[in-house]
Amino acid sequence: MGSSFLKHPLVVKLLDKTESGLREFLNPNVKTVLEIGGYIIDGGGKRLRPLLTLLISKGGGGDTDKTLPLAVGIEYIHTASLLHDDVVDEAETRRGKLAAHKVFGNAVSVLTGDYMYATALYLYSLHGNAEMIRVVSEAVRMMAEGQVLELQKVGELIDEKTYFEIIDGKTSALFAAATAVGAMSSPNLKGLRDEFWRFGLHLGRAFQLIDDALDYDGDAKEVGKPVGQDLREGKTTYPLLAVLEHLDPKEVRETLLDTSNGKVEKLVNLVRELGGVEKTRERARTELSLAREILKRSPLNGEVGEILNELIDFVVQRTY
Repeated sequence: MGSSFLKHPLVVKLLDKTESGLREFLNPNVKTVLEIGGYIIDGGGKRLRPLLTLLISKGGGGDTDKTLPLAVGIEYIHTASLLHDDVVDEAETRRGKLAAHKVFGNAVSVLTGDYMYATALYLYSLHGNAEMIRVVSEAVRMMAEGQVLELQKVGELIDEKTYFEIIDGKTSALFAAATAVGAMSSPNLKGLRDEFWRFGLHLGRAFQLIDDALDYDGDAKEVGKPVGQDLREGKTTYPLLAVLEHLDPKEVRETLLDTSNGKVEKLVNLVRELGGVEKTRERARTELSLAREILKRSPLNGEVGEILNELIDFVVQRTY
């Protein structure tokens, strides 16, 4: 279980295809765009979104060579969002190394992100159809809305409803687009677009919940950023929300607005002690059980079904 699915021959083959495609389709005329794009692509990443697109397409009888540009387009959108987010958040690191804007500057990082968004939509115009473009464009809109909402709420205590509005936008929407496009690009699953959108939405929610848990109890080297980074940025995430009834809201607000003098470390430890991390993992497992039910109802079984079930296990068990 866990990450063992990453060693499966089909997964290795699809991930290799994805890595080649990420470089092949970027193809800019300006060298700096290639340099920055290569910097963040070479930084690694799990490539779960394009992998999901390719696996679901394959499982539904699709041609993964034809689906590859669509899967790569999804990863370009994800990469573009990372470039933009790091500028907005003034992040120091990404995946354990200096964030791109710290190396190349804010302006060219943002413009390279713009180039990647445009390249993704260009690939969809060539290799997809109007319905796929609509689904992916809607995901990008949701991502922007989620990020703006998160920015608006920096330094504030939010409720659970607002938290899920934020993560459905900034994270879940692109997972949902990835899985919906996989279904739309396969002859046996075309009518199940909405089902697979929901599958990706639940998977994306769980993925972000685990990210938020790791921000409280992960290994900084494995996660690629310091523990408590969200709190330092004034963000309320699920581990804190899960135990808020046991905390003094006034003190929490003060920490969100002033992260100096060891306040963040103190609140992180308190949230851990009160069980906020485990409650977050439990909520992630609930989302994954909903995703698994959708998968069980679908025609996907055999090799691809087994891999997708292992991928679901990986999302909740991962430590990075």
